[in-house]
Amino acid sequence: GVKSVKKVFVSYSWDSDAHQQRVRQLVDDLRGYGFAATMDLYEPNPPKGLAAWMVESIRGADFVLAVITETYRKRCEGEEEEG
Repeated sequence: GVKSVKKVFVSYSWDSDAHQQRVRQLVDDLRGYGFAATMDLYEPNPPKGLAAWMVESIRGADFVLAVITETYRKRCEGEEEEG
């Protein structure tokens, strides 16, 4: 039968440019392994807006990978300082 390509959405926090590039490398590696992987850097200006695009991407994904850092955890738990 035809093997369907698994969609992977990668969620992460914008800690730094270096962190963003490491996440981009992860997505590129997943693509190299045959997954339809994506992240926000590959959809810089979604017509519906970033938040709506993210929700849609998560719902449409077979897998969602979350790259959890201290910044990400604080954001999720509402502890992040302003700015």
